[in-house]
Order: sequence, then C-alpha cells, then structure tokens
Amino acid sequence: MNNIKTLVIACTLLFSSITFAGGTKSNLESSKYFVGIGAGDGGGAHGGSFNALRISYQSLLSNNTTYDFDYLSDIALNIWKDDSRLSASDKATATSDLDSSNISLSYSRVIRKYLSKNVFFDAGLGVSIHNNESMNGSDLGSIYQFENRLGIGYERETYRSVLNIFHYSNGGLEGKNDGVDILMLSVSKYF
Repeated sequence: MNNIKTLVIACTLLFSSITFAGGTKSNLESSKYFVGIGAGDGGGAHGGSFNALRISYQSLLSNNTTYDFDYLSDIALNIWKDDSRLSASDKATATSDLDSSNISLSYSRVIRKYLSKNVFFDAGLGVSIHNNESMNGSDLGSIYQFENRLGIGYERETYRSVLNIFHYSNGGLEGKNDGVDILMLSVSKYF
C-alpha cells in the first residue's frame, strides 16, 4: 500500500510540475536547463556528508513590475551520493542507515530579484519526493520533504552561475526530522 501511495504522489508531482512549469509569460527564451554540483551535510547528531548533482528546468511564470522581481518554476532531479566519513562509534549511533544515497524529484517556486543587470538573488520554496527516507546518517522521517533555497547568481546572455543553499526537511510533520543542507554551485550554458 505504501508503494502505491508513493507512486501516486510521485506521478502527481511529476505531471503537475510539467503542467504548471509554464505560464502565460513562459516562452523558450525564458526557460532554461541547469546542471549543478554540490556538497552537503546531514542533520542529526551524526549526519554524514555527501556529494550532489542537480539537473533542473526553470521557466519564467511572470514578472512583477511593481516590485521588479521574476516569478519562476523549477523542476529538478537530484542525485545524492553517500560520502560519509564517520568513525565506527558514530556509525553505531547515527540516526539512520549510512549507506543511503538518494534520488529525488522536486518542484519549487522561486522569486528572483535582480540586484544589478547581471547579479540576482533567489528565494524559493517547494516540495520533493525521495526514494529513501534516510540520507548519510540523517533520518529525514519521510520520503516527502519541503525544499527551501536561498541563492545569489550571475547571469550573462549565454550562461548563468548560481550559488545556492538548499535545506530539505519534513517540516516537523513526522517524528524524525534531521533534515539536510546542501551548498551547491550551478553553472549553466544556454543552448
């Protein structure tokens, strides 16, 4: 029953993300693919470290002319590889399975404020579904997570780079909620 629930939620997230990724202002010029690499640390008393790969598609939904910010949607596939270097005693007391690399699908809405012609600030909130409820010594408590982000970026006509901090947590909806943080540098070339 749990597998069916997970499958239904994953399909709903995927298909609603694709449906709502565009918008009335969305077009090919404002929609971009991104690839990011990063490193992160698990939460909890003995959370381990991991490497991350993020492939995402961003689409401009609208532009707020009153406050001069862009409103974007972001669909992403995240792949986290366990890189734990915990001692034997830490492994024995960690809150979750240490050999738990993870894959997730996420959908976020992002507000982007340009600070100058090329420099911008991002803030976003979204949801994600993971294939595992543990990651490198951290017990996420559920495969369903919230995704929060803050970032600063630089953009030119043909490329963009963004330094983001991501936080994944179940928001206290489950008993366990170690959460994980990821510092990620994304570099993109527009095609």
